[in-house]
Amino acid sequence: MVTIDEARAAKPALREALQRVEGVRGVGLARRGDETDWVLQVNVVSLGARKDVPPQVDGVPVQVQVVGAVSAL
Repeated sequence: MVTIDEARAAKPALREALQRVEGVRGVGLARRGDETDWVLQVNVVSLGARKDVPPQVDGVPVQVQVVGAVSAL
């Protein structure tokens, strides 16, 4: 299990690793299971962007969510 504090601490390292990855639209935190188990979530435009996302950062699992193109309403 990963606490929210551990996930928050790992988030900057993931953002740094993804700075130059095409198709990444956001990096955040998400619950996995109950409220005491957290992961890092990366939102991407397409499945192709998944290949450059690491499976974990500093021991925190990373999940990828395909959200498609993001635009203002």
